[in-house]
Amino acid sequence: MSSHTTQSTGDGVLRAVVANALANALIVLAILLLVLGGAALARPKLTYAGGKVVGLSNLSTDEGCLPAKLTGKVVKRAFGRDGLYLESVILEEKFGQRTFINVEDGYRNLDAATNGAVKQSLETILAVGRGVSLRVLGCGAAARTLTLDAVRPL
Repeated sequence: MSSHTTQSTGDGVLRAVVANALANALIVLAILLLVLGGAALARPKLTYAGGKVVGLSNLSTDEGCLPAKLTGKVVKRAFGRDGLYLESVILEEKFGQRTFINVEDGYRNLDAATNGAVKQSLETILAVGRGVSLRVLGCGAAARTLTLDAVRPL
């Protein structure tokens, strides 16, 4: 009788070890998918004319959000804590309505050349006082949180 109990206990321990290893493997896989998947989605596209960047697109990693187009003048912009990367802009539309728009900085994780080109282009095109045409993605409750996905000067 004791050998049967010992075998049951051994089977239970083995099952627990296998279940724990499987759970750990799934956690590691989920983390890898988030890291690698996020980097693949945040691949900005720069449009050139005459050797200058005249537009950027694919700037947002938000999926399943509602797209919208806005045009107006940049009246304010804010940078992150480090003071280097654009975090948000406020756009004033034709009839005076102002809209807050988030700017993702996912391009920071890309190669240095792409990072520098996107950073400089965003700062130039989204300078205060400049007219711009934007594509934004509205996410969250009633699509109220807007994130920049594409920009070109007017």
